[in-house]
Amino acid sequence: MITSNVKKILDYVEQNLDEDFSLNDLANNCNFSPYYCSVIFHKFFGETMKSYVKKRRLVCAANELKSTDSRIVDIAVKYGYSSQEAFSRAFSLMFGVSPKRFRENPKPLADYEKNSHPPIKNKENTAMKNETIKNVQSQIKRDYPFKTLHILNGLSMLSFFQKNRLISENEVYVPFNEAMCWGETSEKVFSPEFIEKRTISLKSTAEEYKKIVIEPLRPLLDEKFDIIVLWFGDDMFCQMNLITILAFLEQIHFKGDVLFCMAEEQTDTMLPNAFEINIENYSEIYETILCYRKKCDIKLLPVTYQAMNLYLTYREENSDIKKYIKNNLTKDNLIKDLLILFPQYGLGDLQYKWMIEEIK
Repeated sequence: MITSNVKKILDYVEQNLDEDFSLNDLANNCNFSPYYCSVIFHKFFGETMKSYVKKRRLVCAANELKSTDSRIVDIAVKYGYSSQEAFSRAFSLMFGVSPKRFRENPKPLADYEKNSHPPIKNKENTAMKNETIKNVQSQIKRDYPFKTLHILNGLSMLSFFQKNRLISENEVYVPFNEAMCWGETSEKVFSPEFIEKRTISLKSTAEEYKKIVIEPLRPLLDEKFDIIVLWFGDDMFCQMNLITILAFLEQIHFKGDVLFCMAEEQTDTMLPNAFEINIENYSEIYETILCYRKKCDIKLLPVTYQAMNLYLTYREENSDIKKYIKNNLTKDNLIKDLLILFPQYGLGDLQYKWMIEEIK
């Protein structure tokens, strides 16, 4: 019953993002009391409906900036802002770039959309995703016909590529089997100190860590490539891993081209283009965010900026995730619920298990 009620609330919100609706309007439409709508939304998602609606409207506005010629001020008014200046401030706070700059040079950003169910995975959706990946790889081969290394975010993504025959001939594919969003790290990526800190953070051993993380990356560590293609998702988990790899490439003074192919994890799709990344400053970005856990002032991709904000706050006592865990500690399927309700973080079973243990 609760799940269907939450879905009813979410459906109304999504259908009215460009309307000036109130909590009373929502309640009347769903045949609930305003109090019930407010409490149930906050209990399920760890944030107020007002906060969620604001974020969703900004994502929709970003998509319109990218795909339409509508004036910025008209988009601002459409999504509830009294002026272009107020809209620009809110947009920059969420994405780390002004609406004008984003329109001039659109870069990947993460959708922010709650759901009461995981994305539907069927043959048709998988076929569309596969076709997009093939098209992106063809584009890369055409524009960069050189020795190429593909780094994928984890073994599961590599397995997906292998299962669906997405491995290009004469190119190397390796997984980055890490969870850089959890625990401590050191400034020099893959150094002995790095391995020691990561081993402790992940409650592992040095031998196991090297086997799982370092050995699969051996081509990156030992061979020379002209092009490195990074296949990472838009969630916090993937973006912290992405920052780490980019920092390492800068630290070893990699001179080739680096391309980013982004998976949209919440919808289980791929962006249709590869984006070239300048690795300059990523060592400093990595140190600031992951080593010192501070906000970075260097210009980031919007999707990375969003992930940084999530990373720097998700372990705090008032974070969305911790609020939800505290309100639902007795639930039998708590980890399953967390995986469904907080896809923007990209955390796995193990990280949620550790968080629950900490709270208990």
